[in-house]
Amino acid sequence: MNLKNRIFSEKEVNTGRQVEMDIAKVVFVIFVAMVHCTIDCVPEEALNSGLPYIFDTVIGGPMIAPGLMFSMGACLVYGRKKEWNDIVRRGVQIFLLGFLLNLCRYTIPDLIGYAISGDRDMFLSSIIYQTFNNDIFQLAGLVLITIGIFIKLGLSDVSMILIALLCSVVGTMLNGTDTGNMVSNIILGYFIGTEDAAGQVMSYFVYMNWLIMPVSGYVFGKRLRRIKDKALFYRIASTACFLVTLPYFLIKINSRQGMFGEGELCYYHIIMPDVLICITTAVTMFGIYYFIGKHLSERAVKLVYRIGTDMTVFYFIHWIFVALTVQLCLNLVRGTQLLPTPMILLLAVVITAVSLILADIWNSKIRKGFQKGKTEHEEKKTKY
Repeated sequence: MNLKNRIFSEKEVNTGRQVEMDIAKVVFVIFVAMVHCTIDCVPEEALNSGLPYIFDTVIGGPMIAPGLMFSMGACLVYGRKKEWNDIVRRGVQIFLLGFLLNLCRYTIPDLIGYAISGDRDMFLSSIIYQTFNNDIFQLAGLVLITIGIFIKLGLSDVSMILIALLCSVVGTMLNGTDTGNMVSNIILGYFIGTEDAAGQVMSYFVYMNWLIMPVSGYVFGKRLRRIKDKALFYRIASTACFLVTLPYFLIKINSRQGMFGEGELCYYHIIMPDVLICITTAVTMFGIYYFIGKHLSERAVKLVYRIGTDMTVFYFIHWIFVALTVQLCLNLVRGTQLLPTPMILLLAVVITAVSLILADIWNSKIRKGFQKGKTEHEEKKTKY
């Protein structure tokens, strides 16, 4: 039997929940508050070295969000609602959720801060950009809509990958676009890496540059369903990806090039070689997570699954706490949001713990209560 036949089956045999995908979500949950608190609570120049650089550029760069997007694409293959219209509907919901988050973490706290302090420069100078900032929710929404359309059109996996690669190339070429108009810069900033002379445009997770990440995850997930020997597969695939990823990391970190360079846009406006390395990083980490998952107890696996389920709500809640504690309270009370590293880590741990608890309460009690009430209402309507 050749190697391919030892690993792959002609039929779908690996259709259960994949622990490596949930562990990828847990890793994101563990580190995301530390990354955001570090970015907000240290001077900008301090982000270029030491622990702040590790949190901001390495962990906050290729290690967590790209893996989450890759996992999101793969999870579409394993989700209960896999029809194109369900995926598009979910995409619209998440896209709009991103703007609700902007209101809760930026607009409302900034208006409160201005009402209390009267400091226009601190609280109002970027309020329009922050309100319409495109974060990972907006990207996820656009990606889900795109993949749903791909499925509706019946595109092959090769066609999806080629389209996404073309988008990456075009996005890389269009980085730094400035239309000279605030509104068009904001709107185009969802799709390409716009910048203005003042450096105010918040064009973050841009669609063209990042689309390849979840699309490759979706194609990977389809292949994963036919794998009958995951241990052998990950030993080969993850090792090969690691041997490509590690030297790239070492060279680019040492030279501070690409997504490891100075400034946040070198990551948010990621160029094609970097995003391809993010894919090899994700496959490397999936293999590590798989072998970790094999040694977890049944209770630990259930906890991992539960945290993975709570992740979207957790992300929403944790940002509100970051905004209220760092961007509002610290500025109002101390006149600055800068903190020493130990205090930043402590604050991040507290925010993570509280956000996880509240997210779990929302999903396990409040949300289920809404769903139960809706179901009972539908049953009554049907009965009468």
